Amino acid sequence: MSTCQLRMAQAFHVTSSIPGSSPIKPSNCGSDLAARLNAATLIESAPDEAPRTTRSEPKKVIVVGAGISGLRAAAVLKRHGCEVVVLEGRDRIGGRILTSRNGDHVRDIGAAWMHETSQNELVKLIPRLAIPYYYDDGAALYYTREGRAGSQFKAKKVADEFADYSEWYFETHPDAADRPVAEFIKEFVLEHQLITEDERNWAPQAMREVELWLGISTEEASSKHLSYFITERNLYMKGGYDRIVDWTAEPLRDDPKIIRLNHLVEDVEWNEEGVEPMCVRYKNAETGITGSIQGDAVVMTCPLGVYHHNLINFNPPLPSDIQEGMTNWSYGALGKVFFEFTDVFWSKDNDQFIFYPSPSEEDMDMSGSGSSVASTNSMASIKEKDNILNYPTVTINLWIMTGGKELCVQVAEPLTQRIEAMKDPKQIYQFFEPLFKLLRTEPYKALPRLVSVETTHWTQDPLAGYGSYSADKVGDEPDLFFDALNNHKGSPLQFAGEHCTLVANGCVHGAFKTGETAASNLLQRFGIPYDGHDAVSSK
Repeated sequence: MSTCQLRMAQAFHVTSSIPGSSPIKPSNCGSDLAARLNAATLIESAPDEAPRTTRSEPKKVIVVGAGISGLRAAAVLKRHGCEVVVLEGRDRIGGRILTSRNGDHVRDIGAAWMHETSQNELVKLIPRLAIPYYYDDGAALYYTREGRAGSQFKAKKVADEFADYSEWYFETHPDAADRPVAEFIKEFVLEHQLITEDERNWAPQAMREVELWLGISTEEASSKHLSYFITERNLYMKGGYDRIVDWTAEPLRDDPKIIRLNHLVEDVEWNEEGVEPMCVRYKNAETGITGSIQGDAVVMTCPLGVYHHNLINFNPPLPSDIQEGMTNWSYGALGKVFFEFTDVFWSKDNDQFIFYPSPSEEDMDMSGSGSSVASTNSMASIKEKDNILNYPTVTINLWIMTGGKELCVQVAEPLTQRIEAMKDPKQIYQFFEPLFKLLRTEPYKALPRLVSVETTHWTQDPLAGYGSYSADKVGDEPDLFFDALNNHKGSPLQFAGEHCTLVANGCVHGAFKTGETAASNLLQRFGIPYDGHDAVSSK
């Protein structure tokens, strides 16, 4: 009996804890869609499987997670002659890429855009797979509680100016203490001598637009690591992101034993030198039966939140630098709510509708403003029942994107947790209804009948790490984690996922690339030359 099998028989548990986190056991929450294990429809064939020299004992790699990074890692390793097994806790592949289909009706509940399209290798798959797409280059409309903001509403430009200033400040003052974005921009506008009082009041509110990209509030967001608006073109996946997932998984489907669904990983036994077999213990989410599997290496592709909540035990504990890096790298929660109506009542000419809540009375007092905003907007906000107009939102016009009579409203934490916990569609609609009334092109008309409501549930899903993707909060030092990964790039225990890259973190193409990197690290360890190219990437 191997060391792994002996210890599994003794049912030991050694937890690699992260300071400040409490263990929460995983479930199969949020994985109620059937597995997408049918081949993708391709214009060309799937990625070429180049023949490899036959080896008497091929290296075996266990990949934990069938998201885009795990599928990519497994496909690259398999192409190079390795035996791979992918353990996925859900009953589907894709992870935080989740496409809902109902006939021609497509909704991407998870990732929906391709970002940084000039450098994004996955863009090559758009024509290859004939995926309908839309570049959201159109002008957005901006709103406050009083209605649509006019062309002379310059608070957004002041917010952009602050973002440039923040980047300059921390580059020229590298030892300066980090500060919350909300705090730092208030200081910036108070000291700015060339802006109006209205711009001074509204620029911090306009800055809150960034919450709908980071998934966290500006009260918590890091000024030092502020990831502001992406200037590259963004491509909306009209045809569904699952097409990319299917293409990535295609090389793994010739053997039904490779992708194993409903396998919740609980323990990973590993060693840095690789002298003993790696061992992964799992529980079948359907039957409750536990089992284990051995291999020469393991690729961990779980979301960062999974490690924060100690949902997987490591024996021995993870290296201290990796633990420290994970602890100093935060996790956000971007939420989406889809509303389908019988008719389109909003502008058909604009891609997005961006709403800024009114400044608080406290902020108005600090600025010394004599503006009338305090007596109208802020007082109304206090007296009336809480609703969506007290929060910043970005609303996506799906009429333009997909042709559906739908709006997708994006929200950030802590509102995300609140909305995703709501069970009653009527309650959800009532909370958002004031925003829809504001977006009407004909304000005198009643809103059309609501057809359906669908929300994300990432903050209730342990397999998603109770959130959506990595985000920089005040005091975070993400470089610690990236340095740790580099320190252990020769290890048989590899990490991949959107949080494992400095470039394109939080993005699908970033996660995809980390799977490829983890695979190439293992190939180097195994002494197998990495070919470095396939249908989407090249040396």
